[in-house]
Amino acid sequence: MAKITRLTDDVIGQIAAGEVVERPAAAIKELVENSMDAGATSITVDIENGGLTLLRVIDNGSGIDPEDLLMAFERHATSKLKTAEELSRVETLGFRGEALSSIAAVSRVTLTTRQAGAPSGMRVENEGGAILSVSEAACAEGTSITVRDLFFNAPVRLRFMKKPTAEGAQAAELMRLMILSHPDISFRFKVDGKPLHFSPGDGKTDSAVLSVYGLATLKQMKKVDGMMNGVIVQGLVGVGDMSRGNRTHQSFFVNGRAMRSTLLSLAVEEACRQRVMIGRYPVCVLYLQIPLQSVDVNVHPNKWEVRFSDESGVREAVLEAVRNALSEGAATATPPPLFREENPAAAPARIVREETTEDHTQAAPASHLMRVQDPAWAALKQTRIVPSSGQEPLPPPEQVKSPVLEEKQVRIIGTAFATYILMETEETLLVCDQHALHERLLFERLKKAYDTGSIGQMLLTPRAIHLSYREYGTFLEHQALLASVGYDAEDFGEQTIRLHSVPLILGEPEAEGSLRDALDVLAVGGSINDDKRLSRLLQSACKHAVKGGENVPVEALRELVKDMLVMDVMPTCPHGRPLLLSLTKKELEKRFGRVQP
Repeated sequence: MAKITRLTDDVIGQIAAGEVVERPAAAIKELVENSMDAGATSITVDIENGGLTLLRVIDNGSGIDPEDLLMAFERHATSKLKTAEELSRVETLGFRGEALSSIAAVSRVTLTTRQAGAPSGMRVENEGGAILSVSEAACAEGTSITVRDLFFNAPVRLRFMKKPTAEGAQAAELMRLMILSHPDISFRFKVDGKPLHFSPGDGKTDSAVLSVYGLATLKQMKKVDGMMNGVIVQGLVGVGDMSRGNRTHQSFFVNGRAMRSTLLSLAVEEACRQRVMIGRYPVCVLYLQIPLQSVDVNVHPNKWEVRFSDESGVREAVLEAVRNALSEGAATATPPPLFREENPAAAPARIVREETTEDHTQAAPASHLMRVQDPAWAALKQTRIVPSSGQEPLPPPEQVKSPVLEEKQVRIIGTAFATYILMETEETLLVCDQHALHERLLFERLKKAYDTGSIGQMLLTPRAIHLSYREYGTFLEHQALLASVGYDAEDFGEQTIRLHSVPLILGEPEAEGSLRDALDVLAVGGSINDDKRLSRLLQSACKHAVKGGENVPVEALRELVKDMLVMDVMPTCPHGRPLLLSLTKKELEKRFGRVQP
């Protein structure tokens, strides 16, 4: 008996919908792109209950011809391409002919449309992929598509949806990209009847960025404008204080299409490498114009990915354009020492000598040490040595084993590049990364405070913070976890929260920035457990430790080293970077030819 049978139309429809319509935001993306392809200059998107109960897209585009109305609900039916050859030069955002049929297969859809000059419009009712009715309707020019009860006939899919606030945050993130991708289109986005986003559609990138990020962010960003290898790169980039804890604030648009690209992200990060700390990511909004034949958009049904025929050429164009933008901007300001473009070979290390006869008991300023004070722990773990660039590798070092170092045995002899603490013992030269060390000490202190339930410190006055919809949804979902690590806050409505406390290593100036970093960590956490989330949150708070390139008073450095020597410190920062390297006296003597190898 034959085992292979042809699937029914409704099963085929639901399978196709699973690829195209993963969640409400995916349905919105397909419908909005159809509106753009129809020449709309104004698009309104409404959602209720995260888009699961209702999502509606209204545009003032060209409308649908009555003769094409029913065909629009058929699978693989489109007006945007007819031959396989056209796939190599697709100019429209949509082209597969799957969107409307896939959405209709798993929801209840009402479509009304009217073309310019037509005396009346048309209405179509569709439920689960079946046409229920077709009739004339009084409506404005353009098209309105209302989707109700998404996944009503796919209960398994419905069970895998997130909370409405999380699904709404996904939709808000999508609308952010839509606004940025087409500054020439006016967008309105409402959530549960409340306006969330509005863009004027004046064709200016600055206006779109202002609509999404606000004036403070816009003022800090540098303009990008360059061309290389036939690739035009334009947009905005932000570094320094604008950097974030992940890549969610990097937006790329290729020929008007919002897309994700590790290639482009890495190019931007390489261009910003000297201006962004390790573990931080630049913010950017970049628009690339590339010849159509050099881009393949037919990679995945969701159309988030593209392929470039000349990846190295595209990477080089982005790298050069962003570097030029930052170098031009740097001429108007005095960057901190770490960020200056200098030739390391031409500039000797700056050494700050320490007088050993001074009284070492003076406490370091709280602004530099973040109040790290916890005696009662014991010595160093083993470290390793890194050979100098361009030299033959040094022989394996004699490892520093615990416990061999005591406070009286270690002497601070200076600092280098405002980043590294130089120390010596009787037989060893030690180089310590002050930022990595401070992060480790803060992390250990936070863990101890968390274990004892005393991790938070109250702000003098509660801080009102307005969040993006994505951040707001993340806050509501993880409010208890945030409170457990010191961020005690209450929902104040209208995407605003009132922050009462922060982790004890932070102060008022770091309150808002550290909270936003924590929300970023939670937003991209995926399916990790609470223990992992907790660890990441503590690491996030520690990012506000003393930075490399910051001139720290000698007294503060002494306190850092003292804490390192009395605590059971791991040889890495919380993110895994080494904090202490060693070079023995014997190895130095071999290098300078003072003894035989």
